[in-house]
Amino acid sequence: MKFLLISRHTNGAEIPENERERNLQEMGEWIALLKPTQAMPIRGGTIITANSIEQYSGDIGGAIVFEADSLHHAVALAKKSPGLKHGFTHEIFPEISLSQAAHEKVSDQA
Repeated sequence: MKFLLISRHTNGAEIPENERERNLQEMGEWIALLKPTQAMPIRGGTIITANSIEQYSGDIGGAIVFEADSLHHAVALAKKSPGLKHGFTHEIFPEISLSQAAHEKVSDQA
């Protein structure tokens, strides 16, 4: 089953300078554990609305698509993230089809 993990650098969460090299190593090990099918650091994005276009300045630091046996398994893998000890947060979403998402949205409004 595929999952999307969104990593947020909440409330200015930042890795101290003297821990960055070690964190990069730990992050590499954690990402290898996830075996992502896709991983994207979020940098330099653009927010587009009907009335404006502006630079992204939010707290999303990255997104990873990975596989796990269940939501419980996906959460267990996310909890091993080295970023959590530096104040990062992660959100996990299971993959669903577009038709399922459209159906659920209609059902939720009924």
